[in-house]
Amino acid sequence: MIADGTALNALKACLESQSDTHAHLTNSEDIATLHIGQTVEVEISPRFGFGLLTANTGTLLQAQFALTREPSNYLLLDELVGKTDKVADDHLLAKYRAALEFIQTFKRAAAFLDQEEPSLVFINDGKFEVPIEYDEETLKAFDVSAARGIASLLPIGMHEKQCMSILADTVIDFTGHLASEDRFKQLLLRASELKNRFEKGQQLYASGFSYEKIRDEIEAARVEYSGKIHKIFSDIQNQLLGIPVATIIVATQMKEHAQIDGNFWTSIAVLVGSFVFMLLMHFLLRNQKQTLEVVGIEIKRQKNKLEKEPAALALNFVDTFDALEKRYQTQLIILRIIDFVVFFGFALSVFFFYKLSAPTQSWLHSLCQGLF
Repeated sequence: MIADGTALNALKACLESQSDTHAHLTNSEDIATLHIGQTVEVEISPRFGFGLLTANTGTLLQAQFALTREPSNYLLLDELVGKTDKVADDHLLAKYRAALEFIQTFKRAAAFLDQEEPSLVFINDGKFEVPIEYDEETLKAFDVSAARGIASLLPIGMHEKQCMSILADTVIDFTGHLASEDRFKQLLLRASELKNRFEKGQQLYASGFSYEKIRDEIEAARVEYSGKIHKIFSDIQNQLLGIPVATIIVATQMKEHAQIDGNFWTSIAVLVGSFVFMLLMHFLLRNQKQTLEVVGIEIKRQKNKLEKEPAALALNFVDTFDALEKRYQTQLIILRIIDFVVFFGFALSVFFFYKLSAPTQSWLHSLCQGLF
């Protein structure tokens, strides 16, 4: 039915371009006499270069080249849907387009994609082919989200080559036992299972990479923190050697005296020197303890960071941090013991001075009597 002028002009354009449309009027009406309101019968069969006229997506797949790339122009007659039309995500045409994207994902991992006789070619101890064959029923069961999930897992840049190799190995593993004509169909039908296998392969690769990286970091940390703990003592070793020397000086330089004379003032000077030595050593040891505590905090931070790694990795390195923490605690105890020894040495100096100084004993005796 020629409903209006637009339809009339379109019909005349098709009839005048028979080399493209192969259109003709079956009743051989005169083109010049066609008019609005007239009913005519038209037969049309456009050439492939002009576009594909096909019933539906299923018949579209009968064109071999359409298995790997969407035709440049086509019309699905059952629904009057064409190349430029958008369709719902669950529409068969949308699944067809997703399958083409899926093929491009595999193309990145394959050695090459043969589009003349559609197949993906992988290299693994020889050539391994996955012929691209699928139909309408396969597309209906195709898990599009799983297929796009695989594509999203493929990085660009760093580790891209390794992940492509993992995907290729997964495909070969997944389809190696199947007849060649069923391989690609199974990739579509079991896309979710394929995605899970690929993720496991990636995790194994990442675990190996993480292990090497973490091992290097832990070894560097162990050397660094061991050096810092050792340095805390090496920085004060000369002062520590002075402790027994100071004790000997105190023991030999104090003189017994019955009155306030030269020996009294000499002993006072030795006692004051002992006090100053104790005070300086206390501040020095306190500073070293604070430095050691900073190292201890950093060791704990690194250990907590390690515990966030997968358990299989973390367990291999926990002993290293346990040993560092044990050494840290030991060194902290030693510093406290040294601090006590210095204080005890000063206490001995006071005791020696008291025992050798009669005036001091007399003064303290009278002071106690006045107080009590």
